[in-house]
This record gives sequence, C-alpha cells and structure tokens, in this order.
Amino acid sequence: MHKNFPGKMDRENRSEPRSTELKNYRVEIKFVGEPIYQFRVTDVSNRGAGLLIKDDSDFLSMIKIGQFVDINLISPKGSNTSGMYKAEIKHITKPEKGKHKGHCLAGIAIKKNTSQHSP
Repeated sequence: MHKNFPGKMDRENRSEPRSTELKNYRVEIKFVGEPIYQFRVTDVSNRGAGLLIKDDSDFLSMIKIGQFVDINLISPKGSNTSGMYKAEIKHITKPEKGKHKGHCLAGIAIKKNTSQHSP
C-alpha cells in the first residue's frame, strides 16, 4: 500500500477551501482489464477531491502518488461538475483515528475536464 504520510492528514496545506458536507458525490475509476471502482468523495473543491477507499481494496495496489487517472465525477442531481476528468493522485493517507477507520483517504487534483460536452 502506498502512503505519502505515515499518519495524519495535514489539512492546513490546502490551497483553497473544501466542502466537507457532501451527499452522494462519487468518483468512478476504470483501468483496462479491471472492474470499475467507485468511491465516496469525502470533500471537494474546484481543483480536487478526497476519496474514501477501504484499506484492503485491491485498488490501492494499482495506484501511486503522482499517477494520472481518468475519473468520472458523479455529483448529486447531475450538477454541472459531473463528467469525465483527468486527475492526479496527490496523496494516499491512512488516518490515525476517527470515523474513517479501516479506510485510506486518497487526495486527487483535478487537472482537466475531458467530457466531450464540457462547457
């Protein structure tokens, strides 16, 4: 399992505020020859998101920090942020404690909207 930090997340390093009161935000990621992986989004900003991943998920062995992935952002009620994006894995962190026990948090930086019908 890849980890950027041995323990807690450093929330002070964020360059912009994030919304943590989300309902039904999801990210789907598909690699060739693998199933579609779907993750709950724990926070989101205009340029990034935090993904909640079970710490025993095979997906963790498929990603590494700095890797670019194609994501499908699924937002509530099909808001204008929904769609396909190119994103970079920025960190993979296992929280020391709290409500996400048994999970890792993967921070992604959203780099480019790749939806064909993007505004």
